[in-house]
Amino acid sequence: MATLPYGAEYAPGGLTVDDVRAGYDPGFRYELEDGVAVMMASASTWHNRVLRRLTVAMETACPPDLSVEMEQAVEITRDFAPEPDITVIDASAARPEENVYPKSVVHLAVEIVSPGTQRKDRVRRPLDYAEAGIPLYWRIESEDGEPVVYAYRLDGATGAYVSTDVHRGHLRTSEPFPMDISLKDLGR
Repeated sequence: MATLPYGAEYAPGGLTVDDVRAGYDPGFRYELEDGVAVMMASASTWHNRVLRRLTVAMETACPPDLSVEMEQAVEITRDFAPEPDITVIDASAARPEENVYPKSVVHLAVEIVSPGTQRKDRVRRPLDYAEAGIPLYWRIESEDGEPVVYAYRLDGATGAYVSTDVHRGHLRTSEPFPMDISLKDLGR
């Protein structure tokens, strides 16, 4: 393995999702992008609190045929596997040994915006997840320390996400399953 600037690593011909599944470890948290292990930006304390607390709240409401997972890679292509903060997947795919999920089992991808991920979470990931056919995307932003959930649904005609709701104070939705979660204090 040769080291590139900024912590990215590559293998001859590029890394693949199979390398990730086999446990490839460059020594830092990464996402596979176009065959390159790209170091992930550090998350803020706010991001991590919202991630933990929202995941637990979603798991409580989750029906048995689905599973809420945190920070697991999704195979978009052979050499591209981003790691959403939260995913809702088919329960049958949530095997304990799994570290990469196929895009076909993902119902929802959630990104929680941190200072180092604003462009990625607002621009690039919605395009990536829409191209992969993931039906729902949520982007979570901080508004005076409180999480705001921007919800999107994939439009079959255009192949792009369309806004369906903005949740402040409370997350009430039926997609991908019914949930009623207080957003207040998740990040405090």
